[in-house]
Amino acid sequence: MFIEKKIVLRKNIFGLTGEVCLMKVLLINGSMRGNQSSSLKVAEAFVKGLVEENGEQNTEVVKINLREKNIEHCYGCFCCWKNNKGECIIRDDMDEIRKLVLESDVIIESFPLYFFGMPSKMKAFMDRMINFVSEYRAVNGDEATGRFLHEMRYPELMKKKLILVSACGYEETVDCYDAVIDQFDKICGHDNYTRIFVPQGGMLAEKTFENKIARYMVKFTEAGKEFAKNGRLSKETEDKLSIPMLGHNTFAQAINLNWDEPGVG
Repeated sequence: MFIEKKIVLRKNIFGLTGEVCLMKVLLINGSMRGNQSSSLKVAEAFVKGLVEENGEQNTEVVKINLREKNIEHCYGCFCCWKNNKGECIIRDDMDEIRKLVLESDVIIESFPLYFFGMPSKMKAFMDRMINFVSEYRAVNGDEATGRFLHEMRYPELMKKKLILVSACGYEETVDCYDAVIDQFDKICGHDNYTRIFVPQGGMLAEKTFENKIARYMVKFTEAGKEFAKNGRLSKETEDKLSIPMLGHNTFAQAINLNWDEPGVG
């Protein structure tokens, strides 16, 4: 699956100048719509910018559709914390996925917003990643200080870049992603991952807006280029990415027609 590492002379997203290895990008698609996912469209536009800026010969992209994978639910047995120290007792496709995560430099988790959280398949994947963190040991004042409740089991995980890409059906993203943000803040730390949350996701599949969608997606490709250069997105860019594609009146007409007319959407 992986091609041979190449050595390139350039400054990479980790701030290193000189001989650096091929940048590996892992795109995890958590949508049950597979390749028809609106969130995936945004993620792929972002990856396009990453590759264009970093160079196709210097970048490897591996995509996983979680709906095609056999991922058992976590048993909550804590064997990975108590008996096996980092090893899950369940043998399924998570073995392959964890290996890919450890070998990647940039991990992009793409998923739609389901009932103000992530889809169950994505949640199952996240639950099964718990063996990547160390067991919780109580310290007085944890909740008050905001200390990480779990340390990363493998130090190299802290060097990786995590990006969340999610589209929702609401007109704006304000307040919609509070539960998702809270979860990842507790797992990763508030400033240790990048969020790309996109409103009006359902409109990205509408053929009526095909030309407008094409223009709209350019900003995500440009954001990918920025991330490849700097290893982060500016606050200005983050704000720009959350701007809706359609104005209120157009969106309201389109979304209401979708529910009122069975043959639409």
